[in-house]
Amino acid sequence: MPAPRCGDPSPTALSTATVPPCNSAFELKVLREAGIVAPMRPDRAVKAGATLMRWGASPATGITTAAIQYPHEIAVIDERGSLTFEQVHRRSNSLAHSLAEMGVGYGDGVGIMCRNHRGFIEATLAAAKLGASALYLNTAFAGPQLAEVTRREGPKVLVYDDEFTALLEGVDDGVARVVGWSDSGHGDLTLDRLIEQGSDANLDPPPG
Repeated sequence: MPAPRCGDPSPTALSTATVPPCNSAFELKVLREAGIVAPMRPDRAVKAGATLMRWGASPATGITTAAIQYPHEIAVIDERGSLTFEQVHRRSNSLAHSLAEMGVGYGDGVGIMCRNHRGFIEATLAAAKLGASALYLNTAFAGPQLAEVTRREGPKVLVYDDEFTALLEGVDDGVARVVGWSDSGHGDLTLDRLIEQGSDANLDPPPG
């Protein structure tokens, strides 16, 4: 199911928050309070405003605007080092293009069972850029719980850390699997490989 967007009449099954009416002033206020929209150079303000008008208030807007306003500022620090806002934006573009080639599109589910690292963020942003729904799976799930939730929610792709591999035994074989983090140079399909293969060009906003 698609992520909540302005104007949706009701929350999705994964959300208990009421979705606000489509209102650019409201969206601008939300982004300003989050620190994403702030006083900036006129040329950057124009680009940021255009991004808001095209994408609405979403994670995709957040990273795109941050990449415009703070391109060289550090966005993520994890065990592999640091990434700037521009790098996170471009990497999530590449991942989104690769996921699209795997058949992920508007309204599809992307399961995410990851610890707190760049892969978690990049998978979330890539899903948002495609208009897909990020389904956050509890890292404390046992195998049967994971199998039940994935059967019920039907994600097209499951992004998971290598440490959870054994829990995927009951997950339907039709769900594509992508390793989000591995300490052992995992040989299966990984986020890093998808990011390397995908174009980092900006995407068009999803419908809706």
